[in-house]
Amino acid sequence: MEQRIKETRNVLGWSQADLARRMFVSQPSVAAWESGRKAPHTKNLMRLAMLLGVSFEWLSTGRGEMHPSTTLAAREAAIDEWMRPEERRLLNTFSDLKPKQRAALLGFLETLV
Repeated sequence: MEQRIKETRNVLGWSQADLARRMFVSQPSVAAWESGRKAPHTKNLMRLAMLLGVSFEWLSTGRGEMHPSTTLAAREAAIDEWMRPEERRLLNTFSDLKPKQRAALLGFLETLV
């Protein structure tokens, strides 16, 4: 699995830091996945497959079709159709925050609701 993660990330032209930001994890976590020191939790593995545009089965086991029937670009285009610009901006900003900052922001936002 670690080789499939690394190869697919490289095909997309992403650094480990790029993937970590998109996954809402630290860069050392991505490095641990790619070295085989640690495996991603199932929920992270599902998100990883979606972000990399590969099937969950292929990424986790190496079996089955590498690419699902719906590409990542198609899913992102569909999301862009219903997501308002300020929601996209909020998500992009949130993804750049450190975990403690994310928790603090979520706590603050929850007080506003």
